[in-house]
Amino acid sequence: MSFFGWLAVIALVVFGAVVAMKLTPIYLDHFALRKIVTSVNEDPSLKIGSLRDMQAHITKGMQINSIRDIKADEAITVTASGTDTYTVVIKYEVRSPLLNTVDLLVHFDETHIVRPLK
Repeated sequence: MSFFGWLAVIALVVFGAVVAMKLTPIYLDHFALRKIVTSVNEDPSLKIGSLRDMQAHITKGMQINSIRDIKADEAITVTASGTDTYTVVIKYEVRSPLLNTVDLLVHFDETHIVRPLK
């Protein structure tokens, strides 16, 4: 392989690494947020009895996991959907600057049905 061939391969590897470094924290925060919401289904020690309890659990989990880039009141909607059942909608976008005029845009839109264990 010639010098320019190796230069092109190295440039692609560096570009891929930069994109991965920008996207990894965004996805780690999202996976942590999803775990906070779905943990209610698995942990019987959590006492969730109202919408306020569910919202407080999500807010506290976000503080513990240091998720500061996502505003809970804008990104998360919790509604009651039956007896001891909640629908949690996680919908938000995150922009991360890549180059001077190019941004990475990641859009999340998920719905979870949460049934706290008694």
